[in-house]
Amino acid sequence: MKIGIDREFARFWEQTWGPVKAYMVCACGNRSDADDLAQECYLRALQNWDRFDGRGSRRGWLFTIARNTRADWLRKQIRETRATKTAGKPEAGEESPAPCSDDVEVVWRAIEGLEAEHREVIYLRFAADLSYAEIAAMLGVPIGTVRSRLHRGLKAVRERTRERER
Repeated sequence: MKIGIDREFARFWEQTWGPVKAYMVCACGNRSDADDLAQECYLRALQNWDRFDGRGSRRGWLFTIARNTRADWLRKQIRETRATKTAGKPEAGEESPAPCSDDVEVVWRAIEGLEAEHREVIYLRFAADLSYAEIAAMLGVPIGTVRSRLHRGLKAVRERTRERER
């Protein structure tokens, strides 16, 4: 690997690791798996570094890789779960989430209960800190669609948390 690319990638990693890790934690709900997924995402990005065509932002490109990495992981989890059930083996327990306040837990449960398209936009906007334009480009939808999904998702979270308070 060329030294210039090595330095460029290292700077890029430093700028984006936190948001990618946060996205992966939200997406899989497990810090250990999130670390593995984030590392896999960066390996894929490094392997394809020279293929970035300059359309859009490199950060948006990275989150497309992150989203695809997560999708591959989910498919693998489904296959393994089916294989485990078929073999009659007990399912392995998931890592328990880090302790947090009741209010935060209520919000996360409300987000987890959303439709996938609303949950995804919330993760990308708040965990990954992507702009509306970056999210729209990544998902291949207009910015207005991103805004409406975010609005509807947050509205549903507010309603669910209010119900919980009652």
